[in-house]
Amino acid sequence: MIGEDLLKDAISDGTYFSNPFPLFSELRKSAPVFYSQTLGGWIITRYSDVSEILHNHEDYSSKGRVLHLLHKLDPDMQDRLPMLHRHFATGLAHSDAPEHKRLRGILAQAFTPKISENMRPITHEVVTRILNGMSGKVDLISDLFTPVPALVVGRLLGSSESDIPDLIRWAGAINGLYEKGGNIDPQKAIFAEEMLHEIREFVIKLAVERREQNKNGDLDPTADVLSGLVHAEVHSDSLSESELVSTVVTLFVAGHETTTHLLGNGMLALLNQPELIALLQKEPQLIPDAIDEMARFDGSVPRSWRITKRQMDVGGVTIPQGELVLPMLSSANRDESIFENPDRFDIHRDTRKHLAFGRGVHVCLGAPLARIEGQEIIKEILHRSPNIALKNPEAKLSWRKDVALRGLISLPVTL
Repeated sequence: MIGEDLLKDAISDGTYFSNPFPLFSELRKSAPVFYSQTLGGWIITRYSDVSEILHNHEDYSSKGRVLHLLHKLDPDMQDRLPMLHRHFATGLAHSDAPEHKRLRGILAQAFTPKISENMRPITHEVVTRILNGMSGKVDLISDLFTPVPALVVGRLLGSSESDIPDLIRWAGAINGLYEKGGNIDPQKAIFAEEMLHEIREFVIKLAVERREQNKNGDLDPTADVLSGLVHAEVHSDSLSESELVSTVVTLFVAGHETTTHLLGNGMLALLNQPELIALLQKEPQLIPDAIDEMARFDGSVPRSWRITKRQMDVGGVTIPQGELVLPMLSSANRDESIFENPDRFDIHRDTRKHLAFGRGVHVCLGAPLARIEGQEIIKEILHRSPNIALKNPEAKLSWRKDVALRGLISLPVTL
């Protein structure tokens, strides 16, 4: 039980959330694979095992993951969550081959690299507009890193700026389902059920508007992802209504908070090494490398999750069929057997092996967009604020108490 004891202690004293990396280092050495009652799943910490699980979609399933969590709730509570059961039964993030291959192929036609790249000037415009209203002491999380990704992903999916507060509220509620790992807080589930109704109605309304435009010949399929998906409905390989709604909701929910905290965590690393800020200001062509090092060093998605399709052997430990496994991406990305001096934030290192965006067939579809957003936001803030610094370098920063999404609650700086 050494792994579980170490994990429980780290959660109890808060270090699991503020700085989990010493814990992960110890787990890789002494308990690389163990079952955690606290997190409700099997914890996997070594790079080799994590990478194998991400690549092996034959033996590890993404389908039914949320339902696996819901089924742990009391039957009476489950009966109060019909929309959660229905919604997470389908869609890109909740499917396996061949269904997943078909869905991803359709979505890839609408969510093209060109559309992601088209978001670069939009990101720049949004960042510039927000930074124009900022000066002095600000909170980068609430004032910049939250609104910019939300506005960009909203534009990407075809919503208007007035919808953004609702999108942030809906996404926060749905992401709250995962903050305890393999266990769900019943009250968080009730709230997510309510918010899921709202966001699904919103997506359906947008889809109806696009279909009317398509009918009248006024739809530009390259304008946004939803327009592309609706345009594809005239073909036989289109998404069903449930697949469309589930997939677009997933893109809304997953598309901005992860970028918010990728930037927050990464900016903190930069602020702790002012010489790197000076270097990036002098050589902005290094910013793309810095964004990928941010993802490796302290990514916003610390764990992936799968269900075993059959009994598996991981690192000499037997995991039964039908079990939840939690490959710890943040641990794998600090594995000293893969990355030299892994606890050093080094924008010159080769980061191609990092797993922050996943690997295999379920690699993050939005990774190119996250990189573009990160590049534009960091470039502009460093250009405008050459003397940016932590407001109080000695102050203790507060972190989300969330197993599935690692990030700062606030990041006060002086511009």
